Amino acid sequence: MGKRSVSTVAITVMLGFGLTGCGGPQLSFQGQELEDIERSLEQLDQAWKQHVTDGVKANVSDESRCYLQVNDQVVSETAICGPIHYLGDDKTTWDSANWALVPHGGSGASALSAGDGFVSEQQPKGNTELYRPDGKEPPKDAKLAEPPAPTAAAGEPIWLPAGQTPAGSDDPVAEQGVLKSPIGTVAVTDTVISDRIGDAENRKQAPDGHQFLTIHFSTLEGFDPNSDKSSLAVAVGDKTYAIGAIDGQTVAIALPGNLDKASLLLGYDGLEQSLNLADMSRKSPDVAAGLYSDVASEPKDSDSRTGELTFGDDEADNTMSGSLDYSVDAVRLAYDEERKWPKNGKVWLKVTLDQSAAGMEWNGVNYLSADYDTDSTVQSPTVTFNDHTITGTIGDEAQGWSGGLEIWFQVPAQSSQFTFAADVMVSGPVSEYASADNAPARMEHLFKIRDVNLEFGPKTEDSEL
Repeated sequence: MGKRSVSTVAITVMLGFGLTGCGGPQLSFQGQELEDIERSLEQLDQAWKQHVTDGVKANVSDESRCYLQVNDQVVSETAICGPIHYLGDDKTTWDSANWALVPHGGSGASALSAGDGFVSEQQPKGNTELYRPDGKEPPKDAKLAEPPAPTAAAGEPIWLPAGQTPAGSDDPVAEQGVLKSPIGTVAVTDTVISDRIGDAENRKQAPDGHQFLTIHFSTLEGFDPNSDKSSLAVAVGDKTYAIGAIDGQTVAIALPGNLDKASLLLGYDGLEQSLNLADMSRKSPDVAAGLYSDVASEPKDSDSRTGELTFGDDEADNTMSGSLDYSVDAVRLAYDEERKWPKNGKVWLKVTLDQSAAGMEWNGVNYLSADYDTDSTVQSPTVTFNDHTITGTIGDEAQGWSGGLEIWFQVPAQSSQFTFAADVMVSGPVSEYASADNAPARMEHLFKIRDVNLEFGPKTEDSEL
């Protein structure tokens, strides 16, 4: 919690010079000897009680009062009053008031005044003793209960303003926890388990048998509360508690059970990921593995991704001629809107094959020839990686200016080099405008696309899956 502003209660305590009033040690302040300290502290006590009455709700004990802080009979520049536990604070603290020398009487002596008010959330100085000439001592156990606060509803998210996160662990987790979805990233920097949340203005306490789990997000972009595909929740044991609309960076939920084993759940389109909030590790790392791959989504440039195939001299019927132009593009996808999620540990490899047959012709005797009206069919598309070869599934014609046929593969998320191959069967009837009557009525030819290299590099900030 942040420190409160200085109290506006004015305190004026006049202390003259000479011996202390009750035969105690001779104290000095800024080189001047002080007297009548007991009456002065009584006045300070009354001013502090008024400050407590008029300020934020707080708990004090019968032993809470004001003390001088003294080191070797020298009075510190601050008096200390307490102990006190303010509503909205996580622990018992003290209030302090600064002393200052001011002119006193016609003798030219000086006195002490604490007219600047009280500063909260202080602790006694470690190199001083708390002293009162009346012999009263501070309590040995200075811990006080916080005043009662409104009880929060169990299981309901409460978004906290900046700066109201409860005090964290003495051994915080060094790395933030990250969950990714196709629409962004959810990153958790810290979690806190506490009995209360908020400050004096919005303080709430957990119901009996519950504690608050407070989660601070540095990034919250992978969850859309307005989408029926997206969900964010906290799980404790076999119970799940949904986090609804987002209203800040820090959320607290009053929950039962062992919160040291709580998890954050991020769901998208039927797949749920889980983050262990104790150590910020992802449970089941193979789930949605493609989102966390360090391999880029677009392959490196390669000359082998385009080419032209023709009838070779070794063809059985060398009277046929023609060519096939082709180009191959590829992309890695952790999720596809139509095909949804690949299997755990996998990523979609979408290969787009654009091919076009040209000049399909029969060259017969006596300079006669015939053209053919052909169609082409892609057959046996495969990729080879790590000595494994798999066959793809032929999808739709790609939309947009590039065109081509989509071929889909599921490949390991960390694999980065693939060799693509496919057969293209070109066939069709002879054209009605053919000049050769003796040309074959139909032609068929199988073009074999081989050794197309698809090598993906390390992912950069500009290349996300």
